[in-house]
Amino acid sequence: MYKSIALFVFCFFLLGSGALFAQDLKTTVNDNKLLDSLRKKEESGKDSVIFTSRFIRYTTLKLTKDSIQTLPLDTTLAGFQNFSMIAQPRRPTVGTGNLGLSAMPMLFEPSKTIGFDAGFHTLDFYAIGQDDIKYYQARTPYTNLYFISAGETEAIFKVTHSQNIKKNWNIGANYNRIGANGYYPRQRGDHLNADLFSWYQSPNKRYNLWVAAIFNTLKARENGSITNNNIFGSNNNSFGLDHLSEPVRLPDPGAGRIYRSNSFMIKQTYFVGRIDSLAQEISDKILPTNKIAYTFKYDQNAYVFEKKVAGDQTAVPTGIADLSLTYDSTRYMNVQNEFMYSFFLRGKGNSIIKNELKVDAGIRHDFYKYYQGVFYGDKISTYYNYNSTFQNITLLGNAGYRFSNRIDLNVDLQQIFQGRNSGDFLYEAKSNVLLSKSVGRIVLGGYFQNKSPEEVYIRYFGNHYNWKQDFNRTKTINLSFKYLNDPLNFEATAAYFRISDYLYFTNPPPANGEALDSVFFAKNANNIIPAQLSSINLLKITLGKKLKFGKFNLDSYLVYQKTDNPNILRTPELYAFASLFLDHTFFKALKTNVGFDVRYNTPYKNYSYSAPAGQFYVGEGTTFDSTPILDVWVKASLRKANVFVKTDYANQGLLSKGYYSVNRYPMMDRVLIKFGVSWSFYD
Repeated sequence: MYKSIALFVFCFFLLGSGALFAQDLKTTVNDNKLLDSLRKKEESGKDSVIFTSRFIRYTTLKLTKDSIQTLPLDTTLAGFQNFSMIAQPRRPTVGTGNLGLSAMPMLFEPSKTIGFDAGFHTLDFYAIGQDDIKYYQARTPYTNLYFISAGETEAIFKVTHSQNIKKNWNIGANYNRIGANGYYPRQRGDHLNADLFSWYQSPNKRYNLWVAAIFNTLKARENGSITNNNIFGSNNNSFGLDHLSEPVRLPDPGAGRIYRSNSFMIKQTYFVGRIDSLAQEISDKILPTNKIAYTFKYDQNAYVFEKKVAGDQTAVPTGIADLSLTYDSTRYMNVQNEFMYSFFLRGKGNSIIKNELKVDAGIRHDFYKYYQGVFYGDKISTYYNYNSTFQNITLLGNAGYRFSNRIDLNVDLQQIFQGRNSGDFLYEAKSNVLLSKSVGRIVLGGYFQNKSPEEVYIRYFGNHYNWKQDFNRTKTINLSFKYLNDPLNFEATAAYFRISDYLYFTNPPPANGEALDSVFFAKNANNIIPAQLSSINLLKITLGKKLKFGKFNLDSYLVYQKTDNPNILRTPELYAFASLFLDHTFFKALKTNVGFDVRYNTPYKNYSYSAPAGQFYVGEGTTFDSTPILDVWVKASLRKANVFVKTDYANQGLLSKGYYSVNRYPMMDRVLIKFGVSWSFYD
């Protein structure tokens, strides 16, 4: 309730302040105002400005690390039809059925964090974090309305509003809602994200203040998968019928998980000494020579699994505290303070930055309060509860040298030297080498990571699982080579990973001479334990290319992966994506793209999924047939609005009746019509 009241008050203040400062905003757009000659004549010489997306720029926390730079809004049609966060062309996922439910990356993506991690990440695709917030400089009030609909199957609604209440002070808010019922019973995903943000910059540009408050509530129903393991088989007659009649393994209509994540952040920077600048459109890029930064963050996170019906134990193991009711709760609070000093040494008066030395030194303190409990039916008394408070102190450092506009070198380190996770570290180095504008550039990189196990691996107690383990830290060594050629729209990357003490979830080993066969896996379905593998190696090669033949455009992406242990690290050896479309402008104003997207991955052993733990695990290892997935679409742009109409999985029934990405969880059928619109307002 208090979140709704806060949001209402903020919006009321937002609208009121817009009227108050409207006249000031529209007469102070940079120093070089745009003149409309026709209106100037009509209005007896009065100047006017036609506001467009050019006057709305934004930054992120990542962009403020070394300087204050802003980027323009992306109002193009590029990738507009790929709206789903779990169906991005260059970041495909596997999941339990549809938008809003649990998902994990299909391709190998190592975590580059150190320190404490609760370990619950299957709904992270739908959450907003501090690094996702855009802080705007809006010379005129800016509003974007975004709506996607596929009937009751899935829908997305987003609103963004931002405006400068003074020339150097911006405030804004985001509201996001995802609602998806899916094609099978009890697949409802219902997610809400809201955030408030503000950016203040002093008139002399020395002081900057960023403030953000984020509220995430993610609700995902769990059906334990359907009971029919051969729904797309040749002998199955349900193809094309209403899947809502399919029986599921977890018949409880209220069974599901609720993740809540609230975050508040304040970041302040102050520039001491000389300030340089580089010209960019509308506003300059501000380059300090000495910078002091302080960041405060307060996070609260809660993960709950709840059910009220026992089920048949093929989706959820027998309850320990209660055979029918489950209410497992994990919560933690984090208070973070970070101080950073940055020093930049560069020459004066150069239009191109070269011979620049950069040194960052800082310290971060994290305080945690962690709780895990198994509750009885009244949700007050507990069968089990665990409380812990601890802290980490991390040393932060960065050193870089830019030899010229062609070559630079950066070294970054994070080392936890005191606290619960003392000994964790991440050392990283990266170098950019520009060969020439026509030949392209090379990016060389590598890192060495030593990371403590996530909490869910070493201590977990719920109504259906419990364990306490002592695992080694996971060590990751990475070397990478990347080639980029902008004139040719081509990129290639080769990356090698060696992971020692790799952590994963799997079924318990057979006991008393029990065979490791389908009978064993059926008996132990979703009965999982954590495990650790001594070492694993992976080579990952990616290629990306964009081509243009007159009005025809091709955007292609190819990934090759090879691991020495595909039974544990389950990922396809080959993944390919291509988008072919016709680009044409009708009536000199309606820019239109008509085309199709196709994606394909080679067959591989799939993961299984545990609903109570909310974790993907190495289970039976069923290898499903794999066929291309084809989406057909039309998208258009007219002035301030972008629109698309799309058919998902248009080729269903031609090569296959359907497909799986996770064992026992079929993916969605063809969606004939998906409609989306993004409409921006600059007044």
